[in-house]
Amino acid sequence: MHTSRLVRLAAVVGVSALVIAACGSKKEDAAPATTAKAAVTTAAAAPTTVAAAPTTKAATATTAAPPAGGQKNADFVKKAEDAAKAKPLKATGADVVIGFQNPEGDPNGSFPEYSKAAEAAVKYINEELGGVGADYAKGTPGRPIKLEVCKMAITPADSQKCANELAAKKPLAVISSLNFFGNHFAIFNAAKIPVVVGTPITALDFTSPGVYAVGGGGGCLGVHTGLMEFVTNDLKATNVAVPWADTPPGVFCYHDLEKKPLNVLNGSIAKAEGNDNKGKIAALKHIGVAVKPGQADVTAQATQVLDFKPNGIVFSAQGADCWTLVNSMAKLGWTAAKIPLVLSGACLDLAKMKEIGPEITKGIYFVGGASILNPESLEGQLKDEAITYAAKMAKYADGGAETAGKGFATAGFAVMMQVWEYTTIAANGDPSKVDGTAMTTLLGATSNAHSWGSTGMSCADGVKNAPYIAVCNSTVTATQWDGAALKTVRKNYTGLPLIKGTDLDFGK
Repeated sequence: MHTSRLVRLAAVVGVSALVIAACGSKKEDAAPATTAKAAVTTAAAAPTTVAAAPTTKAATATTAAPPAGGQKNADFVKKAEDAAKAKPLKATGADVVIGFQNPEGDPNGSFPEYSKAAEAAVKYINEELGGVGADYAKGTPGRPIKLEVCKMAITPADSQKCANELAAKKPLAVISSLNFFGNHFAIFNAAKIPVVVGTPITALDFTSPGVYAVGGGGGCLGVHTGLMEFVTNDLKATNVAVPWADTPPGVFCYHDLEKKPLNVLNGSIAKAEGNDNKGKIAALKHIGVAVKPGQADVTAQATQVLDFKPNGIVFSAQGADCWTLVNSMAKLGWTAAKIPLVLSGACLDLAKMKEIGPEITKGIYFVGGASILNPESLEGQLKDEAITYAAKMAKYADGGAETAGKGFATAGFAVMMQVWEYTTIAANGDPSKVDGTAMTTLLGATSNAHSWGSTGMSCADGVKNAPYIAVCNSTVTATQWDGAALKTVRKNYTGLPLIKGTDLDFGK
């Protein structure tokens, strides 16, 4: 484990033990009492004080924007991709096994686009970039990646089963796309297998030493706080409706990263040490409406949302559930032009938005990592990587361009490219030195370094946002659907200052 992560261990060991208990509990134990009905909040009780307050080193204003993206290592990546364009370099030698754990086929959570995009990235890496450990100056290839995908149901038992199956294959590292439980970490740690998290959604994803959550936007931590920052600061909403995914991670993400920031802003939270945002919008009211996954119709929940008379609606869930809610609200007369809707990037489905029609969907906002679905809004190398994403997904992905525009496809492609990037840099042109520990040691030292298809990688800076120490990138971007394409409306910002000085809130 990198020394910086060892330093963090002492600060969070108590938090991690409590988080394990919370995330490993049964669904009915984790869900708050408000899941059965809407909960209007004008003055909420203090959250459960299960952890010490985070350190107060983060920025103090929600408008403070982090750097647009690191440049360290960017030249390496550009030279590699330019070399591949000039003359593709095919990987040779013994396979490098990388595990990939992903929920698929379960109505409570299924993200097939995540693994399809990762597999497309592997084909690009192996067929054109020379695999991992290539020497681009000499034009010599590295070794091919063999991606071992384990598809899991949304159950703790299946999470552990997948982890055991992947650990038995002795991979260089394991990529965890989204995991609702966090009980896989102990298995990989015991086997000394590095873990890279593509999209952190549970408290363990955020707080575990030795875990590297590299996904742009920082999963729930960056995206959900970014949603709250955007709807209140940019859209000036004062009646905010927050339907939320009634899943184990959804409970925590709603209470800790959506309800809590709103309570900071209206001043009703008991503890927000050193937080300049406390009471900033005293008139702010909000409602939380639990939405169970996999339902064909959520008219009852949509009615609760609209009866609140919101001037801003925020939702984050698996893609299918997002559009079920949109359709249910539309049947009740809602359109994006009437009441602004802000969705997380997890909801993205360009084909579905076109199918529903611009008369309903035009104007919907999305918040997530830098949107490589819209190259025109980007510049420099990030724009080049967005163009590469579109081309290589069309060439290599199951489902091609349609898959490229769904939910977590951009995350799946990017996390695979990030693993290639840092593994290859660590190998320094010697395929025999391809090593998972070397890769994560390099990741652990990053501070505003290059991150393929995203804003800067800053794993070493996570301690500033304790207890959320494992998140390497919490910068987000807001885009808006104009009926035909996404347009960027706010670049590279963070909502983390909204939760500065607060306790973790597990929703109990």
